Amino acid sequence: MAAVQYFCCKPIRLKQFLCLLLLLTLHLALAAQKDSSLVKDTVRVKQDSTQTKDSLAKQRVLDSLQLDSTKRQLQQQILAAKPDTGTFDKYLYSKYLPFQAPALQQFSQERKRDSQELLFYILTGLVGMLAAIRLIFPKYFKNLFLLVMQTSVRQKQTREQLLQNNLASILLNFLFLASAGLYVSLLVQHKHWVNLPFYQLVAYSCLLLLIVYLGKFLFLSFSGWVFNVGEATNAYTFIVFLVNKVLGILLIPFVLVLTYSPEPMMQVATTISLGICCLLFVYRYLIGFGAIRNNLKVSALHFFLYLCAVELLPLVLIYKLLLDNLTGSI
Repeated sequence: MAAVQYFCCKPIRLKQFLCLLLLLTLHLALAAQKDSSLVKDTVRVKQDSTQTKDSLAKQRVLDSLQLDSTKRQLQQQILAAKPDTGTFDKYLYSKYLPFQAPALQQFSQERKRDSQELLFYILTGLVGMLAAIRLIFPKYFKNLFLLVMQTSVRQKQTREQLLQNNLASILLNFLFLASAGLYVSLLVQHKHWVNLPFYQLVAYSCLLLLIVYLGKFLFLSFSGWVFNVGEATNAYTFIVFLVNKVLGILLIPFVLVLTYSPEPMMQVATTISLGICCLLFVYRYLIGFGAIRNNLKVSALHFFLYLCAVELLPLVLIYKLLLDNLTGSI
């Protein structure tokens, strides 16, 4: 209403406004008119039939595209040949981490550990038993090795001192069974003579030694009672078990070496231990023959026949029995 009153009071302002509005809308009317001077040419121009198509242009386009693709492949190969130091691709794409390889289905069996913990505790108990005997019976332990080195004049006195301590003698006999059984089992397992579990082989070895020496002790005691030569058989029995006690003590270090040493060291330990065993057995037979000859009129031939009949023949029979009944080859 205020605008109407304004234009009614001032007609000159109204004329100016209308002129401005006319100028603003005039160009729209001029743009909407068509140019009548531009008449469409209805005559069709014929195409020149002599003009040939440029077939090389298309080939050039294909060649340029091929060159572009070849250049792009070459650039990709150059980039692939360069070591990538900016990312972790060299760690992701490894022959040990084949992420792009097809999946493989693998079946693995449970690994059975060949644990030697029980053998370690057995050896620890063996050494502990030897240490206990050494601490509890020091005099017996000392006289045991002195008797081996003494002459025949003082052997009788030292022998009587050893016979007075039966407990130490029994403990050392058990020590011999344990150490000799372990030594034989380790030797058999190392040479692959018998295919048996190790601890079963240890049990068989200890049982075999127990049967052999218990049978020998009973046979000698019975023979001395029957033929009334108890003093001679007792002297020979004492020498046999004396050598066994010394052998049981000396075999403990070799058992430790055979258990935890490499192959070359095992060969050396086996050779030395077998040599010590042979020397002790020869010493036993020589001293035993001297003890028997002092009490009985026995020649070397008779003693050799005794060794073949009582010492060697049972061992050969036991060997044949084991060879026929146990699984394995010797």
